[in-house]
Amino acid sequence: MSKKLYLFQRWLRLAGKAIFLVLACSPRLPELDEIDEVQKRLRTLLNSHGAQSSVFMTTALELVRKEEAFIRKYPNHPAVPRFLIESAEIYGTYFGDAQKAVELLRQVDQRFRQKSPLAPKALFYEAFLYETMLNDTTRARERYEDFLQYYPDHELAKDARLSLQNLGKSPDELIQQILKGSQSAQ
Repeated sequence: MSKKLYLFQRWLRLAGKAIFLVLACSPRLPELDEIDEVQKRLRTLLNSHGAQSSVFMTTALELVRKEEAFIRKYPNHPAVPRFLIESAEIYGTYFGDAQKAVELLRQVDQRFRQKSPLAPKALFYEAFLYETMLNDTTRARERYEDFLQYYPDHELAKDARLSLQNLGKSPDELIQQILKGSQSAQ
C-alpha cells in the first residue's frame, strides 16, 4: 500500500472518530425531548379520540406553543424549519387559522430558502393556503410562481403548474374542462 493511501485512510479514521466524539458529546436539548413526547401523544390522540376532541386540540395547542418557544430560543437550530411547518399545519388544518399558518410558512421561505430541504414544501403549502383557505388568487399566483422560479425541478413543480393553470376556476369550470378533455380523447 502506498504511503499516501495509508496516510489518507488514517486521516479518514481520525476524522470519523472526531466527528463521532463531537456528535456524542453534544448535549441533547431537553426541549427536543419534550416536543418529541408531545408529538407522540398527539398522534396517539388523533387515532384514538379524533381531531375534533378537546383533548386532541389541547395537546395540539401545547405542541405548537412548545415548538414556538423552541424557535424563539434556538432560531438557527436545524429543527426550526420542521417545527415551523408542523405548527403551520396544525394552525391551518386543526385551528382553521390559515393566516397564522401562512406567517409561519413565510418564515421558512425567508430564512431557510436553499438551506433546508423543507423550504420548497413550505412555499408550496403557503401558495395552497392562499388559494384554498384565504381565497387570495393574486397571492396564490405569486407564491406558485415563486415556487417555480426557485424550485423548477422539484417533485411539486408539476402540481404548482397545474394549480396555476386552474387558479380561480370554479368547481363547475374544472368539471367542464375535465369532461372536454375526456371527450376529445375519445
